[in-house]
Amino acid sequence: MLKIKRNDKCPCGSGKKYKKCCLANPDKNSEIIHARSIAHTYEELYQIIAKPMDVYRLKVELIRMGFQEIDTEVSRTFEIEGKQTLYDLHINIQHAFDWDNDHMFSFYLSDKLFDIDNAFSANPLGEHFISSFGKSSKSASDAQLRDLGISTGLSFWYLFDYGDELVHRVTVEEVREMTSKDIDLPKMLHQTGNAPSQYGNMEE
Repeated sequence: MLKIKRNDKCPCGSGKKYKKCCLANPDKNSEIIHARSIAHTYEELYQIIAKPMDVYRLKVELIRMGFQEIDTEVSRTFEIEGKQTLYDLHINIQHAFDWDNDHMFSFYLSDKLFDIDNAFSANPLGEHFISSFGKSSKSASDAQLRDLGISTGLSFWYLFDYGDELVHRVTVEEVREMTSKDIDLPKMLHQTGNAPSQYGNMEE
């Protein structure tokens, strides 16, 4: 990780010393720390910090519950900031579909469900768990959307509850820069269909 000393000029470009600028602001300093964690050079660090935050519009569609395919569209469309993690996205999906956050989950960032090489997982509290079958997933709580190479048109999978298998398809409908009009994110934009009961049969 690149080092920034307290008396160095702040990477944000203010011209002030780091200790007198972003280091003293928890929110701004978290962005500095994030940029340091992924940058390989100081020039790249400055570019990451200067880049406006992206906003992701994601459509989440319920595909099946166990062996029961969902034959009518049940979906929710969100806008969420790029600095939010996959665990944050999980929590938003839980609220939107009225699921109980009481089971482990995984996101599979490929077109293949159960693709452990592209899996990000956690338990209901956001804690990562280690697989006992050799390969392990990555932590959903450590994976910010902006770091995952997600682009418009990409689809991937969200699996909630490994026993009952609530399978959702997530489609990236748009990636754009945040503007001053973007407030109260994350927020739900569209809602189609009624979510079935998590513990019972789908209502007719």
